[in-house]
Amino acid sequence: MKNGYYGYRRRKKSPSLILILLCILLIGGIGYWAWNSFSGRAEREVSDVKVENESPLPETPEQEIERMVSSGVIGDSQYWIIIDKSDFTLFINKGREVVRSFPIAMGLVSGDKEKPGDNRTPEGTFVIEGIENSKHWVYDFGDGKGPVEGAYGPWFIRLETGWEGIGIHGTHDPASIGTRCTAGCIRMNNDDLLEIISKIDEGTTVVIKD
Repeated sequence: MKNGYYGYRRRKKSPSLILILLCILLIGGIGYWAWNSFSGRAEREVSDVKVENESPLPETPEQEIERMVSSGVIGDSQYWIIIDKSDFTLFINKGREVVRSFPIAMGLVSGDKEKPGDNRTPEGTFVIEGIENSKHWVYDFGDGKGPVEGAYGPWFIRLETGWEGIGIHGTHDPASIGTRCTAGCIRMNNDDLLEIISKIDEGTTVVIKD
């Protein structure tokens, strides 16, 4: 029977349009979420790398002067000292004004002091805790020449750094100025030392920077 029950073929129903649209939206949503997650993670990773690699630029003496005076740590007419280890220079300042600069010697080993006997000059902001007459102080440098009287020059300016024996002083050896040669102190020519002695006192601020 051509038109009979047994001869009738049922048409296959195709998926509804709504179901197809739902599938498209679902797949698109998953793809969008995955892309955003990946992009966000990549941006965070790049950002983290940048933060880890960024380091503040070292301040120049001029920037250090402006920072100290602007913050009120140093008064406009107050004498104070900056020691720039990278340039082997000591600056005597009056407020924002650089009065004079002098060549110096410093610790045999570069970097900030970490332990006693490491021959490094400490870095930071300190104060003078004492000014001592050292004309007759004697020191043996262990070079076979024996004890040397006047090895510290006419004055020893003791700094309150948290480390024992750190100060600014003169020398019997002018040729050593401009080199790394001390156990951690700052060494100056004797005439230069006498010039700054007249402008400082106990409590004077001393900034030592690399």
